[in-house]
Amino acid sequence: MAEPYTTTTVTILGERYPIKSDTDAAYLHELARYVEDKIKFISTRTQLPSPLKIEVLASIIIADEFFSEKKKNVQIENTLSGLSDMIESTLDTSVRAKATNLMD
Repeated sequence: MAEPYTTTTVTILGERYPIKSDTDAAYLHELARYVEDKIKFISTRTQLPSPLKIEVLASIIIADEFFSEKKKNVQIENTLSGLSDMIESTLDTSVRAKATNLMD
């Protein structure tokens, strides 16, 4: 049975955001801290005129991080799949060779 949704309130830059989710509250707070840290990082290194522009830029950077990791995961999955196929093929060849030797 799925866990019930609960409301967790996180704070980012002094603003409170209630989030209704079945996700662990500690994890939501960790995400909020990450977003806040990213916004603060951007705001100290840019001269953007509005907080909204800083937040949008931080969102784009976070999205880029996400997509980069997603791409890496696909590459890792493809590598693992290829290695798995190679192992299966090697095992099949080995089993066939042993079976042939037993028949001789």
